[in-house]
Amino acid sequence: MSEKDDVLRSSNIPSKYELIIVAAKEARRLNELSRVTGLNLGGKVTNIALEEALKGEVLYRYNDAEPDVPAETPAAEAEE
Repeated sequence: MSEKDDVLRSSNIPSKYELIIVAAKEARRLNELSRVTGLNLGGKVTNIALEEALKGEVLYRYNDAEPDVPAETPAAEAEE
């Protein structure tokens, strides 16, 4: 699978939860862009990001990396 194949368009988001996650990440990106460049986006970045996500204008990709989970929990060590 090429890198281009795993990029998805926000119009294909299957659930509201995923839509909000994609829109939040887009809002962070837009906020940083605005801060660095001084560009005025003409509204609240959260509203702009959500509208773009709903229109299918946001590209996103799932991260396959699993979160780091410790092998043993402190509760298991306390029982010993």
